[in-house]
Amino acid sequence: MPEPSDADRRKAAQIAAPFDKARLVDALERGWEITFRCQYCGSSKTWRRDVMLGRARKLLNLTMPQIQAKVSCPRCPGRMPALSFSGLMTPADPDRARWALIETLIDAGLNPTDYGYGWPGRR
Repeated sequence: MPEPSDADRRKAAQIAAPFDKARLVDALERGWEITFRCQYCGSSKTWRRDVMLGRARKLLNLTMPQIQAKVSCPRCPGRMPALSFSGLMTPADPDRARWALIETLIDAGLNPTDYGYGWPGRR
């Protein structure tokens, strides 16, 4: 099988319309798991809640395309991994999910207002 061209890799790395404007904090709110698959060596890694609140916490306010541009493969120098998402598009009870996220951010030592949640000036 021939090696994919750069155009094929860009096409495979395109993020679908509902996810291209989503921030990482939105993924955390909805309980998504994000899988990054390297287009060069095929290795993959999955970000769950623990990773989003741990080593990826600096990226919480970034959109998926911004994160995709920053992430590289841990095994090879490959960039622009293909992203896939699993989880609910919209939670059954959005208000409950929003408050759960606010509590999660506070428990992690983060200020929810920095991410557009809660009310400014209120703690």
